[in-house]
Amino acid sequence: MTEAAVISSDLKSRAEAMVPHLMARATETEALRRIPDETIAELKTAGLHRICQPARLGGFETPLDEACDIVATLSGGCSSTGWVTGVYTDHQILVGMFDSKAADDVWGDDPDNLVSAGFTPSGKAEPVEGGWQVTGRWGWSSGCDHAGWLIVVTLLPSGPEGEAEPNYCLVPRSDVTITDNWQVMGLAGTGSKTISVENAFVPAYRTLPGRLAAAGGAQRGQADAPALYRLPHPPCVPFLLVTPSLGIAESLLALLTEEMSTRASRGVPIAEYQSLQLHIAESAAEIDSARLLLMRDTGEAMAAMEAGFEITLTERSRNRRDHAYVVRLCRQAVDRLFTAVGGQGVFLDNVAQRKFRDIHAMSGHLALNWDIAGTTYGRVALGLEPAARLI
Repeated sequence: MTEAAVISSDLKSRAEAMVPHLMARATETEALRRIPDETIAELKTAGLHRICQPARLGGFETPLDEACDIVATLSGGCSSTGWVTGVYTDHQILVGMFDSKAADDVWGDDPDNLVSAGFTPSGKAEPVEGGWQVTGRWGWSSGCDHAGWLIVVTLLPSGPEGEAEPNYCLVPRSDVTITDNWQVMGLAGTGSKTISVENAFVPAYRTLPGRLAAAGGAQRGQADAPALYRLPHPPCVPFLLVTPSLGIAESLLALLTEEMSTRASRGVPIAEYQSLQLHIAESAAEIDSARLLLMRDTGEAMAAMEAGFEITLTERSRNRRDHAYVVRLCRQAVDRLFTAVGGQGVFLDNVAQRKFRDIHAMSGHLALNWDIAGTTYGRVALGLEPAARLI
């Protein structure tokens, strides 16, 4: 095995070792409506807060497909922890696409910094010497309570002809106010609260047009950057947000199969029920299919970057399709398995109901929306221009 492969294998083993602790803490995580301090401390002790952080700043720079496998493992123990770890890892890659000075700001003095975000374009920016004065309010900032830096998206006149376009802007936690408004039915432990900034100074080098994040590394002036940071962001990196659905589905299948193998109803072993056998078989096939799609797409994306190739429009649209379809397959499997649990599943101390709620909350994310992703793929397949921005 190469040194990189050994590191990735070791990180996955560390994630596996955390799963029992995450399972034991899942109820507390949901009640807190954020990731517990103990969990963050464990992630940092295991190095799982630096999965895709640049190696030059102490990170592991793990390939995307292997990073997804690690996040799926954590998600099997706690959906919210897996989701937030996926978010932090996504942002490590995104920061690597900025001017290198931005990553130095984030991790130069504190390599343990975590990065949260508010991605829905909002706020306003005024030009000042050396950059921008940004003010605004952004929702859905997963993991913001533990973040040392945050990315917010606002419109800046950075287009080819000076037109306004969405830009990622990096701001330190000291410039951010968090509003605790995260009262939800699923993924409650992600702490995806609303953040706001008031006249925060953002140097020009800590901004990145969404257009360039979506482009290949060469167009960003990063032709010689590590492969991970040459990925186009929208069609590739959000697989880290897809992956928790796989961890939820795989773990529920394992739990249900083990439980049903020994349970009886009125003296009859439930394992003998043909209907249950079919439910397990179909769910397992969907989950296996989801994993194969996810690992194929992320593996091929990394292989293209290593070989110096760009990802084609067809591959981009396929990846966007699979972002949503993997989640759809996993949600279908979870729905079927949750029904098979029976009446016991409705009790709040039953892990199945939390996984059921979490995957439904997850599937509502814009990046994982089937109607958008499916029609995007269909348009490209039929020779039309994609209408969606996230491609």
